[in-house]
Amino acid sequence: MSALDWFGLTLAFLAPLPPERPVPPEPMRGSALAAALVIGSICLVMVLPMVMIWTFHRPEGEFRRHCEARGGLVRPTYLDGSGPQRCDLGSRHPAAS
Repeated sequence: MSALDWFGLTLAFLAPLPPERPVPPEPMRGSALAAALVIGSICLVMVLPMVMIWTFHRPEGEFRRHCEARGGLVRPTYLDGSGPQRCDLGSRHPAAS
């Protein structure tokens, strides 16, 4: 370190201390509850439609039961297993084997 660095370091330790921070005032008791209610209701309003969409979306169980009752096999439309499903009636048909 050069002499200039030592001089700056020495002056830094000789500087007066900053004033103490004042004690913050006590928060109002009702504000935390009000904020929690507002944030909770916003979360509920945003999540509830997604849950409703997921529950009313085409249920796979009912589709699978109807397909198997007709003698078919449920197969995905896409090779990776995503996307809509289709009922393949030829796969379980006795004439197909």
